[in-house]
Amino acid sequence: MSNRTRGKTLARGVAALLAVTLATTACGADDSGSGEPADPIAGRPVPTDQAPDSEVKIAMIGFANNPYWVSVKAGADYADRVLGSRKGKVDWIVAGENIDVQTVSSAIRAADAQGYKGVGFFIAGEGNCADIKNLSAKGIKMGVYNTLFDCVGTSGGTINYAQEQYKAGQTAAQEMIKASGDKSGKVGIIVSQFTAPGSEQRRQGFVDGLKGSKLTPVSQGVEAKDSASNTFAAAQNYLQSTTDLVGIYATAGGPFGAAQAVAAAKKQDTVKVIGYDITTENIAALKDGSMHGVIGQDAFGQGYNVAVELFNAAVTGKQPAEVKQEATAPFVTKDNLAEHDPSVKPLGAPGAS
Repeated sequence: MSNRTRGKTLARGVAALLAVTLATTACGADDSGSGEPADPIAGRPVPTDQAPDSEVKIAMIGFANNPYWVSVKAGADYADRVLGSRKGKVDWIVAGENIDVQTVSSAIRAADAQGYKGVGFFIAGEGNCADIKNLSAKGIKMGVYNTLFDCVGTSGGTINYAQEQYKAGQTAAQEMIKASGDKSGKVGIIVSQFTAPGSEQRRQGFVDGLKGSKLTPVSQGVEAKDSASNTFAAAQNYLQSTTDLVGIYATAGGPFGAAQAVAAAKKQDTVKVIGYDITTENIAALKDGSMHGVIGQDAFGQGYNVAVELFNAAVTGKQPAEVKQEATAPFVTKDNLAEHDPSVKPLGAPGAS
């Protein structure tokens, strides 16, 4: 079998693995979606004791193109179980295929039309703050996750819960420098898309973090659209075209695709892969050595915390003490995995997603 044929076969395998993962989640295979009442999670927002006059429905808007969404949905589903006995209802809504300001805006307006008292959503750009301003003026509580924006608070939003992405990119750079030892070389960068604000902040933080070191980016990066198979192909191109490649940095969905490419090339010892999210696929890559490390962003909390805070605000009329709330972002390797592995930690434990 030629290298090109083998690469195409592996890429199809990565895509198939992702499809199975998302299909399993859609069927509610995890405990978070069982529908049975649940207790609040320690260390996370506490639901108000104030009883609403009628059911309070919260919409959580997301997508389903990579395993990150598995954890966000799990958090929203668990919030639904916690709030059910308090006349609360949390619905997970998949907005579509393209993550952009207009698609997110359309989903927000649809949620408004359906009578939700609170709307939490993945923010695609500052343009979505106009939606926050418009709906907040109507008394609807608005929450944002994944990326921190100052405009969320100034537009009347209730909560903006996310990793500080630029800082995470700097952390990734520091860890890449350490992982490469004192070696000079190039690092390939794979992004979601250059117009995605969170991915771009992570990319810029990484590029700035490498300055003054012996490592330099191959280029400003290539887009993979959160696809594991596209990430596999991009990583394979870096491996084939860059003789002094020492690392691959993936800013968004599907970083295990890069790990698959490195493993296929048998370069786990010389090319270090750093990505994001403590997912099943990434954990497997950490364990087999094809991925050096991942940075968590409390994806579960992005679903759970936002939903609970929106419920509380809708019931009490009071905002949290801070709108902008930075999520926990641990750097996880094989060595400290036991402290962060969601398969051995209680469901929803901070630092395990």
